[in-house]
Amino acid sequence: MNLEEITKEIENLRSLIGIKISLYDDQIARITETKLAFLNEIEKELTAALEIQKQLLGDMESVETESFVISKKYPNLKSKASYKLSLPKSKEEKVRFERYMKEEHPGLIKEEVIVKPIQNDIKQLLVDGVFHLTEEGLLIDDNGMAIPNTTVDVKSVEVKVKVKE
Repeated sequence: MNLEEITKEIENLRSLIGIKISLYDDQIARITETKLAFLNEIEKELTAALEIQKQLLGDMESVETESFVISKKYPNLKSKASYKLSLPKSKEEKVRFERYMKEEHPGLIKEEVIVKPIQNDIKQLLVDGVFHLTEEGLLIDDNGMAIPNTTVDVKSVEVKVKVKE
């Protein structure tokens, strides 16, 4: 195989990958859409049936039918699992909620400080020569200190192909 043939083969394989991924993504989207439509429809039916069941039970605490013993189960109001909170979703509502909670119930607010390195800025410092890379891949700052538990990999050489017109 010569360079021309292997390059054509690589381009064909990449094209096939793109086509197949698009095909599979479309199939997954259709299946997911069908699944969600089914779940929404069956959930509506189930909710309606449960409501009819509650209405038919009426004020009775327990009823025996030919196949079932049906009784009411009341939520345990002393259990956290019996409650579902709906917290504010919009930014404006969240700000008002947080302000109220901080002023009136500060013990119910958990504030966290998240330490997360800004990778793009670290990479830029490498580009600018402020940070350095050892042969072993260790990241060194301008003072010669190794940044703990941090290594850097440099991308390998890739062959770039341009199709002639």
